[in-house]
Amino acid sequence: MLRRFEEISNNAWPALQTIQYDGWILRFANGVTRRSNSVNLLYASSLDTEEKISYCERLYLSHDIPPCFKITQASDPADIDLVLTRHDYIVTAVISFQVLDISNWCHEPLSDIRIETELNPRWIDAFIGMNGYDPARKPTYVEIMRQLRIPKCLISLTRGHQTIGVGLGVVEGPYIGLFDIVVDPSYRQTGLGYLIVENLLRWGRKNGALTAYLQVLTNNTPAIRLYEKMGFREKYQYWYRMKK
Repeated sequence: MLRRFEEISNNAWPALQTIQYDGWILRFANGVTRRSNSVNLLYASSLDTEEKISYCERLYLSHDIPPCFKITQASDPADIDLVLTRHDYIVTAVISFQVLDISNWCHEPLSDIRIETELNPRWIDAFIGMNGYDPARKPTYVEIMRQLRIPKCLISLTRGHQTIGVGLGVVEGPYIGLFDIVVDPSYRQTGLGYLIVENLLRWGRKNGALTAYLQVLTNNTPAIRLYEKMGFREKYQYWYRMKK
């Protein structure tokens, strides 16, 4: 299931270009997010590991993207962490992949939240603004969203004319992935994150999902507490390695 979860989460947040390389998946998206700009070691590898690392480094650097490797306990070869350490790669982020059974959730949303299923630049503007991201990267975020070929839900929570929270849900078969849940800094710690997640889960259940999954940094204590309260439990961890 680990590899299957990795596949569906990659589908839910696509890269702009993907290269298959002897069991490794090289993802590119103009350097926007680690998820879409890293080497995923998902399947059995047969070529020399040193040769493959050098190839990946050259290719990413040729696109002005720092080489980044996404590692799980199922990565092949099994000693890739040690090999990358010898190449001066360090762990830059550890992520908890969590799941929740939503088969008994009711279908209807709980509150008056805007729910859309088509790409909406206004939603991306709010997402970028609340995260403090570089607005110049908006075209890449828009293009990533346009790559989605499976059902998605864009949720916006507003107060007056201001968007104060957003979230993204993506359904593939019996799974809904939750992404980019963010609340305006002025409204955090008020239960709005819970409200956004709850509405995403209900939309997912209405659209055939039985299991929800999300990915959260292990040092994001407020988010982990929220998801634990909702019943999410860790399935596994993965981590990113980049040069010192």
